[in-house]
Amino acid sequence: MRLSLFVFITFIASVLLGTQGAVAADSDQPQGHRGILTPITSSPTPVVLTASEKAKLSAGKHIERHTKGSDGGSGIAVQYIKASPAVIWQTILSYHRYKDWVANVVHCSVYKREGSEIYIDMQTSIFGFKSTVFTKNAVHKDQGYMSWTLDYDRKSDVDDLVGYWRVDPVPELPGVTRLEHSNSIKIKGVPGFLVNYMTRDALSEGTAWVKREAEKR
Repeated sequence: MRLSLFVFITFIASVLLGTQGAVAADSDQPQGHRGILTPITSSPTPVVLTASEKAKLSAGKHIERHTKGSDGGSGIAVQYIKASPAVIWQTILSYHRYKDWVANVVHCSVYKREGSEIYIDMQTSIFGFKSTVFTKNAVHKDQGYMSWTLDYDRKSDVDDLVGYWRVDPVPELPGVTRLEHSNSIKIKGVPGFLVNYMTRDALSEGTAWVKREAEKR
């Protein structure tokens, strides 16, 4: 079973919280801080690709860049998708379909909208462990990206999380769009091999499901 990065980190967090006796996610309690990781507040610079990486993307594969530390890590995946930017945005923002499209997501809903910001409650269940993250998503389709942080007014089952989607047409490949997906996470007490999984093996799943669903349309 392969898991998306979002799903995997919430699963691991729920296990750790359960074993440590900590308070789980709670929509009525604050996170306890206003952000530890640096948020994305402007259009992220596109990953510079080599000729061999572009060839790999053109062949339908993805590329990854990642780093990890003792209590978290970060990663970015890039994928070419045979769909327009409009279709990809429609796919990403169809939160009501995540339960059907993203493995192990059992609930995903919008609980608030403020201008270009969308607040999401995402719940997952893996091997009987349930977990929740509350995210604040700032959508800037006119600039080709959206970013997210935790909603710090609610308590999530991760210490901190930031990331972005970047959507760009590929001029030399009509009908093809380049998708970038980045996540940075912080979780206390995670063994190194799990952080490695979070920033490597699970990362590609973030673009894979968008590619699969967007290319169906």
